[in-house]
Amino acid sequence: MKSKITKVLLLALTLVMLFGTVTSMAYEPYETYTYSIDGLPLASPHAYTPGVETYGSSDMGLTVALNGVSDVVTDAEGNLYLADTGNNRIVVLNKRDFKVIRIIDSYVDEHGRTQTFSSPNGLYVTPDNMVDTKSENLIFVCDTDNRRIVVFDLEGNYQRTIEKPDTPILTTAEYTPTAMAVDKYGRIFVVSRDCYQGVIVLSNAGAFTGFIGSQNVTYDFFEQLWKNFQSADQKAQGSQNLPAPFNNIAVDEDGFVYATVSFDITRSEERKKQLAALKSKDPSYSPVKKLNSMGDEIMSRNGFFDPGGEVNILDASEVSNITDIAMGDEGSWTILDKYRLRTYTYDQNGNLLFAFGSRGNQVGNSVDVVAMTYQVVYDEERDDDVYNIVMIDLTELGYQVSVYHPTEYCDTIMAALHNENVYNYSESIDYWQDVLTANNNFDLAYIGIGKALYNQGKYDEAMDMLASAYETKYYSDAFEEVRKSILSKFMLPLIVVACVAIYFFFKFLGWAKKRNKATSLKVGRKTYGEEMLYVFHLVFHPFDGFWDLKHEQRGSVRAGTTILGVTVLAFFYQAIGRGYIFNPRDTYSTVFMQVIAVVVPVLLWIVANWCLTTLFDGEGSFKDIYIATTYSLAPLPLFVIVSTILTNVLTSGEGSMVNLLVTIGYIWVGILLFFGMVVTHDYSTGKNVITTLGTIVAMVVIMFIVILFSSLVIKMVTFVIAIFTEIFNRM
Repeated sequence: MKSKITKVLLLALTLVMLFGTVTSMAYEPYETYTYSIDGLPLASPHAYTPGVETYGSSDMGLTVALNGVSDVVTDAEGNLYLADTGNNRIVVLNKRDFKVIRIIDSYVDEHGRTQTFSSPNGLYVTPDNMVDTKSENLIFVCDTDNRRIVVFDLEGNYQRTIEKPDTPILTTAEYTPTAMAVDKYGRIFVVSRDCYQGVIVLSNAGAFTGFIGSQNVTYDFFEQLWKNFQSADQKAQGSQNLPAPFNNIAVDEDGFVYATVSFDITRSEERKKQLAALKSKDPSYSPVKKLNSMGDEIMSRNGFFDPGGEVNILDASEVSNITDIAMGDEGSWTILDKYRLRTYTYDQNGNLLFAFGSRGNQVGNSVDVVAMTYQVVYDEERDDDVYNIVMIDLTELGYQVSVYHPTEYCDTIMAALHNENVYNYSESIDYWQDVLTANNNFDLAYIGIGKALYNQGKYDEAMDMLASAYETKYYSDAFEEVRKSILSKFMLPLIVVACVAIYFFFKFLGWAKKRNKATSLKVGRKTYGEEMLYVFHLVFHPFDGFWDLKHEQRGSVRAGTTILGVTVLAFFYQAIGRGYIFNPRDTYSTVFMQVIAVVVPVLLWIVANWCLTTLFDGEGSFKDIYIATTYSLAPLPLFVIVSTILTNVLTSGEGSMVNLLVTIGYIWVGILLFFGMVVTHDYSTGKNVITTLGTIVAMVVIMFIVILFSSLVIKMVTFVIAIFTEIFNRM
């Protein structure tokens, strides 16, 4: 009996767990994800869920169906404004069931003339945070083909027209407004279809004040080389390499401009540049720019990649085609990738919060998204405003409005960001912990908790959390505080240890000097220890050092090989021994790879120099060159090892010291190598300069020959294997 009851209970528990799992993971027809530091997608809970209905023209109460919608915006109440471009009208819908409130298709201007639109493309409704609080909210319409901007109040009453400013800097052809935005000070920012000079800036009165954010023109190497050989006529007849114009724009509550660029991703060169910008976070070829009033690019790019849409690190042929941008809650912003019909939402520091969307016919999927915006409406259940995402989708049934609602997961992220923005770090920890409970792959949550712990003075715990998300900036700040604490406790002992180490180092150099002097008087073969100890004389006295190295037999192949081996081990230690701040991804290398990286260039130099100096009356043999070259490496291991040790005690702001030490080591080696070749071959300084340059060229030639020969051998082996395989198959 007990056995049956136990089985029934286990079955019931299993069913409860099963149905509980199904209930908590509501199905959506798309994936939501972020990216790992390696550029691989990491699945996350859904941040937005689609509404159960979509709204077409008939649902809106329109007698004439929407045709060629190009933009959508909302006002402070949440009402929708559609630029119905094909019908030359503006359609205003209410915020709940998207029924038509009014249609603006004509107006009477200040001269009493009835005017109509011609392909209106862009819209903007001024927010409530305008500095001039007396001004009413206005609707700005980009009357594109009429080359003007028309302004209405929210009731649809005509206010004024902004024609092309009277300035020779801006031609009529360059003033074709397709998108625009107004900041809280009343400045008007216009994106024009044929304007390659950047975003047009107008005063509140419509006067031209300049351009901001002009794009750089980039040329590849062969284009630049070919232009140098072209005549003036050929250059004039050739195609112009113009920068990509902006295609959309938004303004945040602080007045900063976010402008998007749609590069020609059908060209492989354009795709490669955009992908390179994603990896390097170089703003010059980023599809999204954040501009201040002076036109400077000020986007924070603290994420793993540039905030420019799809990373897709495994496929360089697929980059995003960004066509729209909207400002969200707590400084977040969202861009639309028309190529994938997917949105990407970032925080104000450029960290990806989530990406979602997919192509399809199910509710929640899209066929061809043409525009999107945020709709802020009051939610009675939550007793708060919510930021819905509204998308205009072109389907087989015509244009439809789809609404996506934020989930509890999205609300938790925004609550955490809100507490960070108001510097309530202790409260933000709880929200970030909730985010991690739902998604333990969300690196920004680890960073948020780490920053909060840092502000609470819990530096060791902060370092652990920040290291989990590969965050080095705040980790460095926390590490600096920990270092201060250690130094304050052990300052005196550390100073004593440092002084003792320096004292014994100089004592050792003095002892080595005496031993080397005594060895110079010794007749006959030197011991291995004496050959190694001679390094400390040679590095400080290169002229007589290399002379004695060759003529007095102070060095040997075995000692030179030992120095080469120590150099390999020093670089291997550098690969595995760097501190977290200087190696956050914990990358490492094998001894074999370091042998290739160090020994191969050294041997290439020796072989190339021997081949060349044989033709130019060099007195050094292959053995002499080998010994002189390997002894020249002697200072490098010390600098590499010391710099690697310092990476474990320095902060990111002090990283230049590490680079300086390694640079000094390379310069020292270069000086020794140069003078070593002068003495070894008995060359003048001028002749040695020529042979040094010739040696470098010879190294390149040898590498080319080796690669070519290896390729030929591989092809021959492959050919022979193919022949034998064919013979055996026919037998």
